[in-house]
Amino acid sequence: MNSSIEQRRHSEGSNSTSCIFMVNKPYALTCSVVAFYIPLVLMVLAYQRIYITARAHALQISILQRAGGGGGGGIDHQRNHRMRTETKAAKTLCIIMGCFCLCWAPFFVTNVVDPFIDYAVPEQLWIACLWLGYINSMLNPILYAFLNKSFRRAFLIILCCGRKRYRRPSILGSGAPCTATQINGSTHVVK
Repeated sequence: MNSSIEQRRHSEGSNSTSCIFMVNKPYALTCSVVAFYIPLVLMVLAYQRIYITARAHALQISILQRAGGGGGGGIDHQRNHRMRTETKAAKTLCIIMGCFCLCWAPFFVTNVVDPFIDYAVPEQLWIACLWLGYINSMLNPILYAFLNKSFRRAFLIILCCGRKRYRRPSILGSGAPCTATQINGSTHVVK
């Protein structure tokens, strides 16, 4: 390990200063397993259960629709709307978690592999893997803005300084003073 530190120190050049962060094998394994791999396995198991449950519900709804024919149209519409909403939420979470895994996996794989190959991973690869993980933080608001209408609206209100164009219509009309209120779990800007 000391020879690797000296080698990296001399390859930098005489005028540059840098922090060399090198970890031993147990630390690299422990940190990566606790911070990434265990949460990854738990997320995969949770999404597997969600997927199986959603498929079972979709199958039940399809069987009920075929057997029921025309009775209970309002209830069927509510069930279908709820199922579409739940499916969209699951897809949104899946996309966000997928991006998280794809962005951070190279860093955590490199973090585990590097001590076992005598710290031979090039510095440029380390930097690229780390910045890919940082890019995930930039992607989150973009993904939420594209995938969630409520988040998109709030994001536009903040970015556009609360312009009327992006506000949700109020049930009280345009003559009331401007405040924010919650109605049925949904925030409305009331003028």
